Amino acid sequence: MRSNIRNGKISRPLIIILVVFVLLVAGSFLGWKIFAGGETGLQPPQMVRVKKETFVHEILERGSVESAVNVDVTCGVESNAGVTILTIVPEGTEVKKGDLLIEFDASTFLETVNKQQIAALNSQAKVAQSEADLETAKLELEEYIEGKYVESLKTIESKILQAEETLRTSEDTLKFSSNLLARGYTTESQVEADEFLFKQAKTTLSIAELEHENLEKYTKKKMVNQLQAKIDAAIAKLETDKKSRDLDRERLKHLEFQLEKCKVYAPQDGQVVYAPPRWGDETEIIREGKKVYERQQIIKLPDPTKMQVKGLVNEANIRLVKVGDPATIELEAFPNQVLLGSVKIVNDYPEPTGWNATSMSREYQTTVTILEPPHGIKPGLTAKVKIVVDVIRDALTLPSQAVFEHGGKMYCVVYDQGNWDKKEIETGATNEKQVVIRSGLAEGDSVVLNAWQNREKLKLPKIEKDEHSGPLSDESGEVKQRPGGEQGGERKEGKSGQQKNKDDSKEKSAEKTEKPAEQAGKTVEQTEKLDAPKEESAVSQEKPVEPKENSPHDSAAEKKAETPISQEKTTT
Repeated sequence: MRSNIRNGKISRPLIIILVVFVLLVAGSFLGWKIFAGGETGLQPPQMVRVKKETFVHEILERGSVESAVNVDVTCGVESNAGVTILTIVPEGTEVKKGDLLIEFDASTFLETVNKQQIAALNSQAKVAQSEADLETAKLELEEYIEGKYVESLKTIESKILQAEETLRTSEDTLKFSSNLLARGYTTESQVEADEFLFKQAKTTLSIAELEHENLEKYTKKKMVNQLQAKIDAAIAKLETDKKSRDLDRERLKHLEFQLEKCKVYAPQDGQVVYAPPRWGDETEIIREGKKVYERQQIIKLPDPTKMQVKGLVNEANIRLVKVGDPATIELEAFPNQVLLGSVKIVNDYPEPTGWNATSMSREYQTTVTILEPPHGIKPGLTAKVKIVVDVIRDALTLPSQAVFEHGGKMYCVVYDQGNWDKKEIETGATNEKQVVIRSGLAEGDSVVLNAWQNREKLKLPKIEKDEHSGPLSDESGEVKQRPGGEQGGERKEGKSGQQKNKDDSKEKSAEKTEKPAEQAGKTVEQTEKLDAPKEESAVSQEKPVEPKENSPHDSAAEKKAETPISQEKTTT
């Protein structure tokens, strides 16, 4: 064989092998081109037709399940030092109304209750003594008025009668003695003795009458006032003792009530959920042996028959959501079940953002009621909610992957026997999977499914400014949010990358020419005057650009670039 090669002759088998090898290589290359979907046109792209169907405009949000009716179980024991949890029902336990949930340490309250019971009994004894003292004081008054006073009065009246009788007798005796003395039958001393007895009787009557006057005018009033004051004092003491007794009773009742609160029972049926720790501190986790304080939340008992989902809706879509809008809810814990719901609350104000927030977009909290919660649903489950904000019947629709945006306009890709072309369209509402076609296409028209991946095969207009360009949805089919409105909404104007690079180059050239301009000793005004004709000629040679309204930031950047350019020309 080597000799044949040296002689310029090749054997037939070798030629056959070479031909087969070349055919295999060519076939492999051709197959790769077909499989890769190259530009040979042998493998047509995947097409999709415009359909007329009912379009459901849905807004997707994620949230967590919670109960619409939560009963908070708190610590009701009053203690500055707190109380210790002795026993507590494990979290997740299904309880019925009246079941024991928590038991606190009640040893301190038992001792306090015993002391207060003794204090209440002593107060009751004082009240009984005060009542007896009051009755005694009343009896003393009654005794004086109806007894001692009458006795004193009768005694004085008897004295007055005796004094009056003695006075009449002595007066008659004195008259008789005086007559006898006048006749000479008696002596003067006897008359003087009878006159003394008369005066003595008269004085005794005066004293008795004075005693009667003192009794009525002074003694009676004084004794009545003294006895009445004693009664008033007894009444006041009784009232004080009664209030003290009532306070001791109320204190005892309160302590007994606090003792009862050391055992907490379920106010309703539900599932036990421990309260989250305050400030995220692990030492604040509810457990046996943990010390809690008055009004501290310990357990939540959500009502499983009244559940809802709270989520956040982006500000681009919040204007579309209304109270009463229907919704569907999917729970990760129930993968094969779709729940029905209704929008209950749409907050008027956005949620506050943290200090480290990276996005300027705001979100609004929205509450969706689950109409028929399934058995076993629990708070905290992750939920996917689709809110139906609009239903358009007989709408022309395309998959969202079949549409892309370029330069602020919407396009789809048309393919016909190896020819690629773009089709400008007008779109309407869009959801996670579909987009409404308002104009540009008719029912039954075929377009390329993956429009954004085939955009390089099209002749698209050049984007002069920072106009938005991109697919309406990503590869997974999820609709992207457009700034300034709903999905596929308005775009924001700004500088393009080319314009920014041009401004940056001007600024760099200006920085390089500042020092030569200073060395030449020329001011900025002189440089501008010298370069005015050159700038006009330079501007006239530039390619005209379509006029567009610039922002204040763009005009400021252009003014900033004028002086360095003129300096560069002057230095040159």
